[in-house]
Amino acid sequence: MDMSLIVRKAQELKESGAEVLKAAFSLEQVQQVLAAMGKRDRLYDPVTTWLIFLGQTLSPDHSCRNAVAQARATGLLPLGASVHTGAYCQARDRLDEAALQKLAAGLGGTLTQAETAEERWHGRRVVVPDGSSVSLPDTPANQAVYPQPNTQAAGCGFPVLYLCALMSLASGALLDFELGSGNGNELSLWRRLWPYLRQGDVVVGDGKYSSYADIALLKARGVDVVARLGARKADFRKGKILCIQDHIVRWERPKKLPAWLGDQTLPETLSVRELRFRVEVPGFRPDTITLATTLLDAQAYPKEDLAALFFGRWQMELRLRDIKTILGMDILRTRTPARVRKELWMYLAAYNLLRTMMQMAAREAGTSVARVSFQGTRQRLLAAADGSCTARGFRRRYRRMIRDIAHDLNPHRPFRVEPRAIKRRKKQYDFLNQPRAVLRDKLMKVA
Repeated sequence: MDMSLIVRKAQELKESGAEVLKAAFSLEQVQQVLAAMGKRDRLYDPVTTWLIFLGQTLSPDHSCRNAVAQARATGLLPLGASVHTGAYCQARDRLDEAALQKLAAGLGGTLTQAETAEERWHGRRVVVPDGSSVSLPDTPANQAVYPQPNTQAAGCGFPVLYLCALMSLASGALLDFELGSGNGNELSLWRRLWPYLRQGDVVVGDGKYSSYADIALLKARGVDVVARLGARKADFRKGKILCIQDHIVRWERPKKLPAWLGDQTLPETLSVRELRFRVEVPGFRPDTITLATTLLDAQAYPKEDLAALFFGRWQMELRLRDIKTILGMDILRTRTPARVRKELWMYLAAYNLLRTMMQMAAREAGTSVARVSFQGTRQRLLAAADGSCTARGFRRRYRRMIRDIAHDLNPHRPFRVEPRAIKRRKKQYDFLNQPRAVLRDKLMKVA
């Protein structure tokens, strides 16, 4: 399939997902990345397959049957196309994993480039790394690459894929995931995300991200760090005192360097600013937090601003909850590692699409993007994509959709206190604490 055919095919698409891409991102970018995937003229060409896959990821019903049915109903597939899912599943397998990752990460990069200086912290881009995990179907292929935790009995657990995500704090764009197996490798995955960092960025992390080696290497790249102090103890009687529990001290290089450092060298000393503040939230136990940062200028970066910045790191937890709980990425559904990774990149693309619409709605409302509902944006996008329309008609529908999202903001609820408990009882089924085959044999003997 040559480029002219892809462009002509894309222009013929009346399904609203394509028009959303034209309004929110660049459909030309999708065409260019997917153009090299196949030369044959197929019913499920790369662009069409990618759009159906995107709609499947956004939909509450993630089944391939529903995806094909929706594509037929909206005109993305001709009515003469088969109702069976075999051809669509084969087309998904033909999609190149590297291209899907490039598209998903590229959409996040486009979103971060659209951030204004007013939306950023002191005009600087703040990025937040954090680790997470997703559960996979229990198949031999998935178990071989992403094995279940060794604390679970064989046949009673599920494969677990661990990941480290990198998010831009201003827009909520996810720049990329790094994937691995085995818990405890979050920092090694994090260091593989460093190519996404730019000079002038500020990294905000928890205690894992405050090691001497990480801070020194990032500082050499022109990247500042604000992280919770880990095992190191702070003595505010020493160093250059800036104010109460805020000083600049000189860290000395550890005598034993980490093995992952290889032939990289570290400076003998490192100037670090340490500061401590107390957090008191109604309904929670008061907490004392000590930060380590390379932002040494107390005039340009007051202690209160750094405390507020670290408090904003909680947005990373909320946005990971959005993509895992609302979009459904917490439990993936494909049965091989290659398909699992493709599914993951599509979740990343779908998330960044919704975040772009949320950013546009926030600017329409003149408020923070944190006030815009992620679930509400998804619901309105699916409602707008229900049916076909002309490009001109969709532009009007798209503008109306952005206005509706902007007028339906979440209430401002700082320090909201709610118990982490559910009222409706779950069904009283036993847990599967033995392999299914063993329990099945027991049932057959009883019968």
